[in-house]
Amino acid sequence: MPVNFRYKRSADRLRELIEEGKNVAKLERPSSVGPYIQGEDNIKLQAWLTKVVNILETVFGPNSSQVRHFREILPKDGVRFVEHSYDIYPIVGVLEGALDDLESGYLLGQEFLIAAEVLDSVLEQAKQLHRSGYKDAAAVLARVVLEDALQRLARSVEIDDNQKASRINRPLAKVTKRQFPGCKWLRSS
Repeated sequence: MPVNFRYKRSADRLRELIEEGKNVAKLERPSSVGPYIQGEDNIKLQAWLTKVVNILETVFGPNSSQVRHFREILPKDGVRFVEHSYDIYPIVGVLEGALDDLESGYLLGQEFLIAAEVLDSVLEQAKQLHRSGYKDAAAVLARVVLEDALQRLARSVEIDDNQKASRINRPLAKVTKRQFPGCKWLRSS
């Protein structure tokens, strides 16, 4: 089974931040006004929160449901007012949910949508080149789009995508036939 190293690295980072969050929550100490994270421990807390925002926005996007939920569970005045363990545990929950989404493959749809936008633009460029008489350049761009799409599909069904398109195509067709047995256009391949 091929490994998507970008997802693996992100999943590993989420696991690290989950554990770090649990440890940061334990830094809460009693004071005259009640328990909270104070002094130098607050530096650790703020560093952890910065890393949390970074991983969520990087992996899921700044407008993702994960980032929106993170922002919704913050204290009314924002991230700088996270100072209690009861503020931290819900953030750890968001990280655990994000990790589950990542490991369960719920980002593939997002990846395909983004790729489709980019590749649609490349195809449009290929059409323009073809209309202008540059058929070879247009063919190269079209091939790039097709190969990228095949590689993405192969990764999504755990086929090694580090092969030529012709080698990816046959196992991909077999998997697709199994998943969509009634599809008429697949019968000919």
